[in-house]
Amino acid sequence: MSTRLAARILEELGLVSLWKSTLDTKLLCTQRFVRLFAYGWSTLILVTFLATFQISKTQIGLFMTLTMAGDVLISLVLTVFADALGRRVILGLGALLMAGSGVVFALSDNYWLLLVAAICGVISPR
Repeated sequence: MSTRLAARILEELGLVSLWKSTLDTKLLCTQRFVRLFAYGWSTLILVTFLATFQISKTQIGLFMTLTMAGDVLISLVLTVFADALGRRVILGLGALLMAGSGVVFALSDNYWLLLVAAICGVISPR
């Protein structure tokens, strides 16, 4: 591969801009990468967690699908009301929902209860 082609590929991928960017931009991009990597792993861990309760693959697929749909719906609703209620209130509400979901996951092995907690607690790695 020629140097010119490699430079063109790096430019198209945005890596040249990232290399030339400020430290804050590099930190922000690194933080986003780490966050999305961790969310990706959380999906695998969640599937393994559900499988330990002898939940079928079909139910696990339904669980993941409904969790994602619930995440989108709750995010939409919270976004619509964020300005009216205040962003701090919405962030607090989101944190409470996530914490409540974590408590349910720690204490229960009931599929339907876990599903409701996953949908309302926005645990999806979207």
